[in-house]
Amino acid sequence: MTLRNSAPNDTLPRPDGRPSGRIPWFFRRASDSDMHHVEVISRLEGEHIDELEDLVTAAMAVDTHEPIGEHKFLRMRQGDDLAIGFLAYEGERLVGYAHTLTFGEGAERRVSCEMVVDPDYRRGGVGAALMEYVIKHAEAQGAHRLDVWSYNDTPASQHFAQSFQLQDLRRLLHMHRHPGPPPVVAVPEGASIRSFRPGEDDEAVLALNNLIFKGHPENGTWTLADFHARTSQPWFSPDDLLILEADGKLAGFCWVKVEERRDDGRMGEIYVIGTAPDYHGRGLGRYLLGESLRHLSGRDVRAVAVYVDQSNERAVALYWSFEFHHHHVDVLYSLPLPAGQAEERAAAATG
Repeated sequence: MTLRNSAPNDTLPRPDGRPSGRIPWFFRRASDSDMHHVEVISRLEGEHIDELEDLVTAAMAVDTHEPIGEHKFLRMRQGDDLAIGFLAYEGERLVGYAHTLTFGEGAERRVSCEMVVDPDYRRGGVGAALMEYVIKHAEAQGAHRLDVWSYNDTPASQHFAQSFQLQDLRRLLHMHRHPGPPPVVAVPEGASIRSFRPGEDDEAVLALNNLIFKGHPENGTWTLADFHARTSQPWFSPDDLLILEADGKLAGFCWVKVEERRDDGRMGEIYVIGTAPDYHGRGLGRYLLGESLRHLSGRDVRAVAVYVDQSNERAVALYWSFEFHHHHVDVLYSLPLPAGQAEERAAAATG
């Protein structure tokens, strides 16, 4: 599905479909002379992928971090009724992109968003334009909350959030560890670790993941398609999905990722790690993390990264004990819905 809104500046429709009767506030720039439009898509494919890659590369050259997380990107690549993308063009050039996922039902229904704007077009209203479309979409979805991620949060991101009256809701710490063997951890009684067996372990690992992360906003509702989308990525290796067994039963897993990351070089990541609730308190998580780091120490990586909620004090303390250090923080900003006077609020935003 593609809904293309394009018209000369003085007739471009508002996000609700009504003609503005003037140059829209969200595209007003002194140099405006070309046609502008926002394209709404439910699947990333074809030329959109190439355009987005160029946009992300331009943003990373300035920001030095990925502007878009893998979770939503994969859903957009697969195509999903609950995944919607917004592409902002100046002429034929893609200058901004936002994508959304809708989660939950009833009072728990929310929309989560990520956004990137070409550095050459920042402070010109592109981000504000995308935000308006996202707000209208979230309201149309019946969401009670809109969440917007700011990766490697900056003063510019904070200003943008304040312009839209977004509140700091959640902080995700990005921690790094230098390469080398980790502290030695004793093997808990009855515990062992083996590699993932494709085609045999898929459904069991998926069920365990959703049990471990029940209620988690990103990891707790994976489908088999979500799982296979990750195992089909170029970085995936069955040897990097470590399965923890206790007393002969599946008790946890640690999925590590090794990939080349532009300026960072060859990086390792603790991608997903967890143990089943029935096995907590036996030291299995510490053992699993230690063995995963030992596994990565033989993979010639420059560093090992992990993302952890700042509010998860036990997990943060565990990573500190394994010599991880703070690298940066990602912030989740939130807006209660309905948003009310969204256009008036956003008119002051710099984009």
